[in-house]
Amino acid sequence: MTEFDSIKAQTVAFLCGSIFREHIYKNRDDAQMEAFFAQAEESAPDSGKFYGAWFRAFVAVARNDGKKSCDNFLGALEALSSIKDASALSDDLPAFLQQGFAFFMYIGDEESARKFWTEGAMRGFFAKPDTESFFRKLFAKFNAKEQFWVQFQPDMFVDEVKARTKAKSDYKKSAETDDALLKSINDADEAAFIAAAAGCDFSKRLINGVSPLYYAIQRKGTIKSGAGKFTDDIVQIQAESMVAKLDLDKLPEEMRNKQILEIFHQMRSTYEKSGLGKIMFGAFFGEDDELPQKSDALAGIIKRLVELTPDVDSFSKDTGNRTATNALLLAAEIGDEETVRLLVEKGADVDKPLGFAKFGMRYKDGTSISTDIPNSAVYRMISFSQFGVLRQYLERFPAKAKRAMTAKTAKCDITPLVYFILSTLYASKDEESYGRNKKLVDEFLPIFTGAGAVINENTAFGSAEKLLGL
Repeated sequence: MTEFDSIKAQTVAFLCGSIFREHIYKNRDDAQMEAFFAQAEESAPDSGKFYGAWFRAFVAVARNDGKKSCDNFLGALEALSSIKDASALSDDLPAFLQQGFAFFMYIGDEESARKFWTEGAMRGFFAKPDTESFFRKLFAKFNAKEQFWVQFQPDMFVDEVKARTKAKSDYKKSAETDDALLKSINDADEAAFIAAAAGCDFSKRLINGVSPLYYAIQRKGTIKSGAGKFTDDIVQIQAESMVAKLDLDKLPEEMRNKQILEIFHQMRSTYEKSGLGKIMFGAFFGEDDELPQKSDALAGIIKRLVELTPDVDSFSKDTGNRTATNALLLAAEIGDEETVRLLVEKGADVDKPLGFAKFGMRYKDGTSISTDIPNSAVYRMISFSQFGVLRQYLERFPAKAKRAMTAKTAKCDITPLVYFILSTLYASKDEESYGRNKKLVDEFLPIFTGAGAVINENTAFGSAEKLLGL
């Protein structure tokens, strides 16, 4: 009996995959799909009515059939009440309830959406509505357009082109704002920025919790990195958020690692494979052919913001792990040479560390050495391998850079040159990368010494001279 139940569970899992991942309905007619739905209902007699209605709802959404979508989602919800043992559905129920809630919120049917949330709360998947105001607050802050496309990615639709166009339009509407200053930066409209900035006190003004200068630098960096990096970041953030919500610590290590990998795979499928990440990027930042012009316009806005901001070091953002970041550190991290130059010329503090990070090396004999790394401009450039901005900084501002070149302490027993050698040459993974990194170190050695680095100054890891075998 147990073996038979296992076969039924595997069959249902296969049917779910065929609908939700392989989208088999795209090349099958109505009669074939009805036969498929019937097979689903027969494979799991106790829960077949639920699966049949859910599959029909999903396919109806993919075919843009609103009435069938509504009827079948509600039918599947009703079918749950007649299932004797719903524990077998534990892996599928959260996905169903999230889909149903997002769908009804998207079409503006809050009454039906409330039914899905209430069911999810009763089964322990969603927060319990403790007061009547719970739903008012939930509905007010819920971004129905964004969440709909997360649950129903454009590639699942029979008419993918139409779905992608609609998704982009929805995300653009989600990004709309009445804040004129924010809108001018988002639109990379320098003329509109000048008008919106008139009378602003940039020592106090914030945009989405950060200074306008920080926000503009961040936006320019995202545009420079492109849709691929944006999608990777979304996948990482969403996957880590989901892992944090799950109680995985009680699982054996192998099962925990497998679960985490599955979550990352799911997020990569949601945002990368489906193309949703690129659609979001296009809606928020612009299409590929628009990006160079937007980047240039943002450079002009950043230049004005540097001029208008009384103290460019006054705002800092906590990043966790004992560190924070500000306009200069962010510009250094993303390799924005022009902005780093403007900030240093304005008087940004290049030496003050916003926290410290641990750095260590483990050697072949099993010994290890570690020290703190100052979270300051030059170390930030090295940490993020932004060698273009590092070169500019050392060559253009040697007097400012010099102070950090020999400023090691007992807490931070390292120098920028030693850190540069260790994090490039000593971090080489193979002979080919070692050869590239050796050329890089040889190229930068005179640039470092020109900015005041001393090659025979000893550190916890030895001197640069010793590390290079000079």
